Amino acid sequence: MLAFSDVLAIAALVFAVATWVFIPMRLALARKPKGSLSAVGLLLAVLTLVFSGRAGWGWFGLATIATFWLTFATVLVVGDHYKRRQRKEANIR
Repeated sequence: MLAFSDVLAIAALVFAVATWVFIPMRLALARKPKGSLSAVGLLLAVLTLVFSGRAGWGWFGLATIATFWLTFATVLVVGDHYKRRQRKEANIR
């Protein structure tokens, strides 16, 4: 039987992976996304760090979610940069 710390570690991992799968899918399909899987994943990862002897899974969950949001922010910044550049080029012509 699984211990509570094992359940927390598995849940943190599941929500970390779900962040990469479901959030982009919801952003692509819905106009107004509701709620956040990554918030639940972060909570579970922190609980794993606090209550579990298997802190590696908690760190993995935190790193996975942080990497997702850093990647998302980078894509937004780069996309905005290219859009501004195209507008400037269109105004010059």
